[in-house]
Amino acid sequence: MAGTTQKPLAAMYAALAFSACGIASAQEVALAQDSPESRFLIDAVRGDIAETKIGELAQQKGQSEGVRAFGEMLVEDHSAAMKKTAELAKDLEVIPPAQPTAEQTQKYDALARLSGAEFDRQFAAAMVEAHEEMISKYEMQARGDSKVAKHAEELLPVLEEHLAMAQRLQSGGGDASHERPHN
Repeated sequence: MAGTTQKPLAAMYAALAFSACGIASAQEVALAQDSPESRFLIDAVRGDIAETKIGELAQQKGQSEGVRAFGEMLVEDHSAAMKKTAELAKDLEVIPPAQPTAEQTQKYDALARLSGAEFDRQFAAAMVEAHEEMISKYEMQARGDSKVAKHAEELLPVLEEHLAMAQRLQSGGGDASHERPHN
């Protein structure tokens, strides 16, 4: 009878050991997600998701050709950046998010309720604010000496170009599009 009691106990201990390993892995992932570089990568992916969605909205709702063209550029550039950032995150064992923040979603929803010239005006203002904030974060991250710092530094020129275009739209420059050098 002692043998039959030991088998279920051994199975229970094995199950506990495996579940404890699972908990340790989850804790390790949580710790990895909490480093400054991990938070930057997560924020960057969320920003790219938000900018891609807002770019799509601008293509649909923009009154001026400049707003629609800028929306197209946002989708193209932020989709490419999101892919690169998500790949780097995965390489560093950081789980990239699939959704923007609640605040980013609220900003999108507020823009989605607008139309015509008011949409164009609010869109340009939102893009200036968002890109100033992103540039600040990317500049801080680029000061380091890591893969993440190099990645941030590589993406800064695109963000700066977006900011300049948004500022032209905001100041009434109308057509924010211009020829981009092709790589």
